[in-house]
Amino acid sequence: MKYIKYLIKKNNENLKLFLRINRTIFTIITVIYLLLLIINQFWNKIFEKYLNINAIFILLLMSGAIFVLTTFKEKEKIDKKRKLKHIDIFLSLLMGLICSVLVWVKIKDFGIISYIISGIAGLITLVLPILIFYD
Repeated sequence: MKYIKYLIKKNNENLKLFLRINRTIFTIITVIYLLLLIINQFWNKIFEKYLNINAIFILLLMSGAIFVLTTFKEKEKIDKKRKLKHIDIFLSLLMGLICSVLVWVKIKDFGIISYIISGIAGLITLVLPILIFYD
């Protein structure tokens, strides 16, 4: 354990650089993966011959695990209270609407139950960010 602490102290700048690069890679891979997944859902398996979306997902999982496990909350940010702004509510509403539409498009063949399921999915997507905001 002492050896690990010594290595972390010795290579602190390199670790910070690696974590910044990983954060950037994680955000880029997330956006690319979600766009490819949405395109692939609407145009049936368009990337199947050329690109394996599961490989991108594995990279996303590894980068996300490193990102989440190495993120530390700073004490200053925890103590500071932030108020919910109109833009936060607007973005939450937009995410809920997009989620509802995407879920409905995928399950619209189920009839009336597809409206109920997509409404519930949109409601969860709408409420969850607000609940997380307030801890």
